[in-house]
This record gives sequence, structure tokens and C-alpha cells, in this order.
Amino acid sequence: MRFVSAALVATCLSLGACDASPEPAQLSVDLQATGVKNLAMPRPGLLTAGQPTEAQLEQLARLGVKRVICLRPEDEPDTGWEEAKAEALGIDFVRLPVPGAPAVSVANAHRLGEEIAAAHGATTMVCCASSNRVGALLALHAFHDEKMPAPEALALGKAAGLKSLEPQVQALLK
Repeated sequence: MRFVSAALVATCLSLGACDASPEPAQLSVDLQATGVKNLAMPRPGLLTAGQPTEAQLEQLARLGVKRVICLRPEDEPDTGWEEAKAEALGIDFVRLPVPGAPAVSVANAHRLGEEIAAAHGATTMVCCASSNRVGALLALHAFHDEKMPAPEALALGKAAGLKSLEPQVQALLK
């Protein structure tokens, strides 16, 4: 029998995903309607995505997103505005710069895991340009910090958006 915390159940219900298993949760119709690039929910209460627009961030706030962790450095195109917008929306915003493939590392995966844990159960979205870096770091975090078997960690990464960084991630899943 699985025991699920009341906070997790509330988060799942508000986002339309109530499966506490490690399988990706299905997005609610409202989340799908935001149109955020590559939006997924690889774990209940954890959204992964490409870069949202200001309007999409507003929609996500209305749908219960309380924390955003952005892996894009401020100097990447179409970014740098998120801190002010998040503050105006009451969203806790963290910028954890991962400037491309060279910065996809076990150390940065550990830092991402710490930032997700710091949300203390609040619905969190992790984003980058496409969600490829997000998936890469989540896979590495799952393997190195959560001690998830490599095939399961890789599957989690793919559910979170891992694509072209897969060979690099596979090399670090050892």
C-alpha cells in the first residue's frame, strides 16, 4: 500500500495528475492549454518545460506553480526577464545557469536536486530553452543522488525532455 502526503495529493489534484508512481503523470487540460513548449510532468508536482513566455508564466501561476527553476543563463536569447515577472506573480524564482552541454554535470544535477528539494513540496517547474538540459540533469540527479538504476533514470530524463544530450548523460550514468 502506498502512503501519499496530503500536500502531494493537493498538488496532484490541482494540476490534474494524481499518480504517485515514478511514471510521468498526464497533464491536465488546463496545463496543456498553456502551450508551454515541451511541458511535461515526469513526477507529480514537478513540471519540466522549455522557456515559457510571460503570458504562459501567468497561466502557470494561476494553475498553482509556486517555484520556477530556470537553467538558462541571463544572457541567453529571450531570457533575463523572468525574475521580475515571477516576483510580480508571487512565484519563487531560481536561476541555476547551465550554459549548454559543457555544464551538464553531476555537480549541476546535485544543485538542481537541492533546489527542487528546497521547494518543500510546492509545485515546481524546471525549464531551459527546450527541456533537454532539464531532462539531462534530472536523469543524473536520479542516478547519482537518488540511487535510481540507470535505465530508470534515463527514462525519467527522457520523460522530462532529454533528447540530444542523451549520449553525454549515458556516459555519466556510471
